[in-house]
Amino acid sequence: MKLTQKAQVTLFGACVASLIFAGTGYAQAKLVEAKYEEQNKQIELYKDELNDMQGQLQEYTKYKAMYECMAVEKDQLQKQVDELSK
Repeated sequence: MKLTQKAQVTLFGACVASLIFAGTGYAQAKLVEAKYEEQNKQIELYKDELNDMQGQLQEYTKYKAMYECMAVEKDQLQKQVDELSK
């Protein structure tokens, strides 16, 4: 079966158009993939920063509790000194 020249041109044009659309789709897919990877990296950085902040908060809470215990002990000792001074 032989195609007419007009059919051959039409078929060639359709093939070229499909290649262009496929290339455009591939480029868009790669762009979306790159954006996804960048967002994943950003999320990992945020997670690391959050973990650091949680660690600092735990350390601060520990020191605050120790300070409060020492303040209570100081008050108790001061009361004992006051009672002995009388």
